[in-house]
Amino acid sequence: MMSLILKNQHGVQCYLDDIIMFGNTSEEHDNNLQSVLNCISKTGLKLNRSNCKFRQTELSFLGHTISQAGLKPDSAHIVAISNASPPTDLQTLRSCLVPTAWYAKFIPNYASVIEPLQELLWGSSTLVWTMDAQASFEMVKDLIVHNPVLALFSPTLPTIVTTDASDYELRAVLTQLHEDNTERTVAFASRTLSNAERKYSTVGKEALACVWATEKCRTYLWGHTFKLHTDHSPLTTLLTTKGLGRAGYRIARWSARLLSFNYELEYKPGNQNVIADCLSRLPLPSPDGPLEDEDVVVALITSTLTAVTREQFQAACLACPIQQKLWEFLTKRWPSNPKNLDPVLLPYFRVRDELSLLDGWVL
Repeated sequence: MMSLILKNQHGVQCYLDDIIMFGNTSEEHDNNLQSVLNCISKTGLKLNRSNCKFRQTELSFLGHTISQAGLKPDSAHIVAISNASPPTDLQTLRSCLVPTAWYAKFIPNYASVIEPLQELLWGSSTLVWTMDAQASFEMVKDLIVHNPVLALFSPTLPTIVTTDASDYELRAVLTQLHEDNTERTVAFASRTLSNAERKYSTVGKEALACVWATEKCRTYLWGHTFKLHTDHSPLTTLLTTKGLGRAGYRIARWSARLLSFNYELEYKPGNQNVIADCLSRLPLPSPDGPLEDEDVVVALITSTLTAVTREQFQAACLACPIQQKLWEFLTKRWPSNPKNLDPVLLPYFRVRDELSLLDGWVL
């Protein structure tokens, strides 16, 4: 209901009955605030004045503290985590891991630290607390208390997604290049590989990391141009249009999933790819599962565009001189030397094995 009430308002977000209003300047902030208050008043709702705060430069919202410096965990939550006692059973251990997963996007160097705690959950019905687990538990709390402040995302800044894969997990970091030429982190992400995914080749795991990271950050990336960094050089061909006909079936399908994004894939050697390589996250099992199922994507819904008729399409094909030349080559044979071809036919010669004929059309 609140989302419907506020859907046409600017500079406002809500979660249930919590509302935040914001602006880039004091004037913009005040205008947005007045507009939202008028909207709420017209619907007959009332706000509790004692719970309202105005013109704040820092506020806590959904377990996070937002300020000009960026985003960080709420200090009240950090105190609760830092004072937590070691778990006494598996259920308590799982409960302890929940808040660490919630703040995993803040914490660098986390996968290796959390591994001893993860191992306690594998194939055991009772909790056997070890010295390694205790050391991991204390380290996790320390990392959360001394977490880095994440930068707030800006759609106007150059955006970079850096990925990496290991034998058991995928890692990614979303960064932006600011005006002072510093690359600041917006979010970290990771997940463990399924048993089937762990059998993939190195190039398969690295390609999976690129696809998973891009779709994981879809909220930030869709509709914007960004750079996708990988430390596996073959992917610069296999996950782009240059890889048509070269990639295996699985990677070709993953490449198709990236067609809705506008990205530039760049190779970054491992010694330079330290962000994703070193800043591993808590590799909790992914609720999304492996990227095996094909998504159904609605690309366009419109009432103004109509498809051409079969007759119109056939007439256009018959009037196209390139189509007529291709028809001749496909019904007879292609020349063995492409140098003898008209330059306009060279792009078709490169994909000649993928062309076919149907009812006089070249497909």
